[in-house]
Amino acid sequence: MLLDASLVCNLKGYQWRRDIHTRAYRHLLCVQVESTRSVTVRVKGEYKTSNVVSISKAVTSIHRGRIPPPPIQCKAVLKGRGFKPIFLMSIDQLNADYGIAGNLTFATGNGGFPMIHIDNGQAKALISVYSGQVLSFQPATETTDLMFVSDKAYYAEGKAIKGGIPICWPWFGPDPEALGRPSHGFVRNRLWNVLETATTPDGATKVTLGLKDSDETRGIWPQAFELAIEITIGTSLTVELITRNLGDKAFPLTQAFHTYFQVGDINRVQVLGLENSQYLDKADGGVEKTQVGAVVVTGEVDRIYLDVTNELVIDDSALNRRIRIKSSGSKSVVVWNPWVTISANMADLDDADYQRLLCVETTNAATDIVEVPAHGEFRLQAIYSVERD
Repeated sequence: MLLDASLVCNLKGYQWRRDIHTRAYRHLLCVQVESTRSVTVRVKGEYKTSNVVSISKAVTSIHRGRIPPPPIQCKAVLKGRGFKPIFLMSIDQLNADYGIAGNLTFATGNGGFPMIHIDNGQAKALISVYSGQVLSFQPATETTDLMFVSDKAYYAEGKAIKGGIPICWPWFGPDPEALGRPSHGFVRNRLWNVLETATTPDGATKVTLGLKDSDETRGIWPQAFELAIEITIGTSLTVELITRNLGDKAFPLTQAFHTYFQVGDINRVQVLGLENSQYLDKADGGVEKTQVGAVVVTGEVDRIYLDVTNELVIDDSALNRRIRIKSSGSKSVVVWNPWVTISANMADLDDADYQRLLCVETTNAATDIVEVPAHGEFRLQAIYSVERD
């Protein structure tokens, strides 16, 4: 389908609201991706075919200021063979379309990614549109952020951001079919679309971001889908991941909120609510074990807890706070801390970061596999709140 006065590149997709004027394509009205290597261009009513590299050169010229750019709202990333991906998000347009006065604003952040800043009197938060990821949440009553984000985190197209709440989808962990696809799926390292922002009746702020299948995603995972994340910033933080199956057959799904919590001292933290649960100890070859007492961290921890309750507490005595996690749509939980060796070996972690982070992840993992029916949906939700004596 050709869209008038827009350019749609399904390599990851651009949508431009104004004509582009370049030496190569005068009065460009519309572009449609035919494949990963060619596009169809309508110039002055005539159709011509050109390769993606040529379009990329034109876009790159605009980006570098060689040609004055028109007002642009970039929905995703244009990638041409041999060209570095670029982002041309119009922050002004996003603020005009989705900003909430005195409450929610868009700004360019690390890596040139569009970021959503929220300060609504109940809490402050930072959300990256790239990766659909909460990076910061701090209730107005708190002096310390709930989220951990590494100072060495990557902010680059194709890379995952180390910290906050990365979204693992449509599989958790290694590629389940051993096809060489990336661990934890393909949505934590791409730009999402802004679908909606709103103020709720109780004064919280709700942000909805989304993705839809494309030729590219179907080449990775051959399913028709819509994926949305609803993030509500109030006195507590609520994240809900909604998977819609647009196809005629059910598909299996594993997923996670890979949440990185900031802690005061890992040696003084315990996780309550997993007592007597069975878990797979991935740091010990996947052996199944039984949790005795509260979970404490005295070395590398990489565990998938099975058939868990829907409410856990992180007791952080160093920060004198408890983080309560309530979940729905999940029967498994992952607890992860890299400890000394892995922290030192990870380029996007500082050597000492293991002392300041703990992942307690609301998941569908291991045997907790979801089947999303044809034309049906599935919702995974987590609610995070802070408590003090």
